[in-house]
Amino acid sequence: MLFHIPNEYDRLEAVLVHRPGPEIDRLTLENTKRFLFGDIPYLRRMQDEHDAFVQTMRDNGITVFYLRDMLLDVLNDAAARVGLIREACLADMVPAIADDLSSMKYWNPDALADILFAGLTAGEYRAATGRRSVDAAPDDEFLLTPVPNAYFTRDPAVVVRDAAISSKMHYRQRIRESLNTRAVLEHHAEFRGNPITYGGTGEPTEDRPYTIEGGDVIVLSPDAVLIGDSERTRSETIELLATKCFHVGRVKRVFEVAIPRRQAFMHLDTVMTVIDRGVVTWYGEVMDRVPFIHRYEPDADGKARRVQERRSLPDILRDEFQTDLTVIPTAGGTTHFASREQRADGTNTLAIAPRVVITYERNERTNAALAEHGVRWIGIDDSELVRGLGGPRCMTMPLRRAH
Repeated sequence: MLFHIPNEYDRLEAVLVHRPGPEIDRLTLENTKRFLFGDIPYLRRMQDEHDAFVQTMRDNGITVFYLRDMLLDVLNDAAARVGLIREACLADMVPAIADDLSSMKYWNPDALADILFAGLTAGEYRAATGRRSVDAAPDDEFLLTPVPNAYFTRDPAVVVRDAAISSKMHYRQRIRESLNTRAVLEHHAEFRGNPITYGGTGEPTEDRPYTIEGGDVIVLSPDAVLIGDSERTRSETIELLATKCFHVGRVKRVFEVAIPRRQAFMHLDTVMTVIDRGVVTWYGEVMDRVPFIHRYEPDADGKARRVQERRSLPDILRDEFQTDLTVIPTAGGTTHFASREQRADGTNTLAIAPRVVITYERNERTNAALAEHGVRWIGIDDSELVRGLGGPRCMTMPLRRAH
């Protein structure tokens, strides 16, 4: 499959998702904050909700690829398996167990796939191998940590036009998510012909301050991208990424939009999404008060040149969309309910066609505001999915849109 994401709203043809699995059951009252969760989900119900979400996409003609299935295919390739396991063990600072994990002596590829999502405790390692090399570690200590945020496939990688960007995750707890996704992008037969503009093998996975996550990337058009300067994505990365995109002719303009560095607004797509050309929904408490916007354009050598943008964000969007702008405020702009529904990802809509979006059903006032503006919304149940603090857009990595 050739990637093609020219914007945020043309008819969606293919996505990558991850069905929540045993990694969710690794969450406890003591570690939810560490793993960036707001609560402990009920896994079976969470899976039912995710299955219904996937079926909704399929009912609308979207091809859905599962990350775990594709990772399992990659793990059956010896060289790819060894490389991924070594990277995973280095990321969690347990390189001594890499050979045991990748040797196929103790775990088959299916079991390894579970480990790459659910992690591995010292007790589980000892029980499988009989080795005492981690003798000092308590049985319940994680050697490889679980990645319960993995169902938010938007963040570890994002497609811009015809190439992928492999993310450099802000929190260490999420670094291995990007390794799993990158392995699939680079090694799976379905995807490996597509270029990776940034973050491919050979580039360091841990080189702060250069962090970026896919939830901060909004593709306005084949020529222009918005990127949030947020809790998770740094200005230094945006400038570096802009230069890389300019060198290969992927875009002509990159806009850096500053939002508060708070978990409540962790990514740009938690406070703004695009629904159609000239139609956006956003949380006014943040987006009406953007402190600064930088514009990056290529200089004569193709390097990103930063300019302090004097236009407001609405004016930029009008110019980029080349049409009038309609802003649909979260919860219709009612302050009390807007705060509640932003917290429940009311602004995190997934556009599957122009003016057709998938939303969380619970956000009744935001959904009503969408309908008042001629947007067809398709609601999904979310009582468990929302506990990870992400919405329908967060749960998908779009691969192809019609154009």
